[in-house]
Amino acid sequence: MSGSTAMRALTRGHGGRASVSGVTASVFGGTGFLGRYVVNALGRIGSQVVTPYRGDELESRRLRLMGDLGQIVPMPFELRDAASVGRAVAPSSVVINLIGKAYPTRYYTLEQAHVDAPRTLARAAAEAGAAHFVHVSTVAPPPSAVVGRSEWFRTKAAGETAVREEFPTATIVRVTEMFGAEDRFLTRMGEWTAKYRAVFMAGDGTAPVQPVHVRDVAAAVATAARDVEGFRGRDVEVGGADVVPLAEVVEFVKAATKRDVPAVAVPTMVMEAAVGLTGKRLPFVNATPRWSVEDVRREAAGVALSTTPAEGVLRLSDMGIVPVTYDGEFGEEVLRRFHKGGDRSALFYTH
Repeated sequence: MSGSTAMRALTRGHGGRASVSGVTASVFGGTGFLGRYVVNALGRIGSQVVTPYRGDELESRRLRLMGDLGQIVPMPFELRDAASVGRAVAPSSVVINLIGKAYPTRYYTLEQAHVDAPRTLARAAAEAGAAHFVHVSTVAPPPSAVVGRSEWFRTKAAGETAVREEFPTATIVRVTEMFGAEDRFLTRMGEWTAKYRAVFMAGDGTAPVQPVHVRDVAAAVATAARDVEGFRGRDVEVGGADVVPLAEVVEFVKAATKRDVPAVAVPTMVMEAAVGLTGKRLPFVNATPRWSVEDVRREAAGVALSTTPAEGVLRLSDMGIVPVTYDGEFGEEVLRRFHKGGDRSALFYTH
């Protein structure tokens, strides 16, 4: 019996939290920005979701609310401990890897997070007999000097290769810049309007961006997890509704926050040098940098989907998902707390 057939045989109910979707998934990176939405997307249709975590169990406890009683199962693991990884994937028919880092830390380099980790998880999933493996990566930008200096883009590409070597029928989901509550995109710009009275751009602001809401990405990942046969060995590209220059996004942020601040274009090399100091991760002093050198390179490179997908590549439209726009109510909700005069200021004036 194939993976999809087995899932259908177990399915019952009307599709809500108390139903049984037939999916049992291990979601690595479930406590992260995208992970929380993926766990919720699976839990709300009645899936059993194992959420491996390292560190404090309190970080994963809130995920329990995203499914019916007993359906969300936090489980401690450590990537360097093969036995713990094996335990985390053993119960599941689908393994989903969302692990990623915006900058290296003293515990994990970008190579370890984006290449070694996916290889370890894909190998463990194959050895455990999982029916499906879903790996989230990034849409590759056009080649440029900036991209050539980017360890983030290099390791992301190498991670895709590692996954396919260990689990040839894996689904690779490539994503453009994500936005949503607690993101590293609109939130960072909103913070700058309030804190620095300016928004800084790497380059001249003409680099293309295609912001996609994190909820739409999660919907695509959950769809791929449910349909083993339809997504086996497929590549998926996920992008937002609009492709616009970075400067246009900045203008939206200024309008949404009611702050008429300057948009400052900074040469990429100068921005890299500045962020190399201010964006460096330092325990206690700057434990979670909002912007890193790799973020600068990603912004300067510009990431957007091609006009026409390559043969066999799926997109949101193929899954019946209509992406929301960044400059509508969802983007405004992200920026509401940076409104001039307070997060409810829009109730009292519009200019």
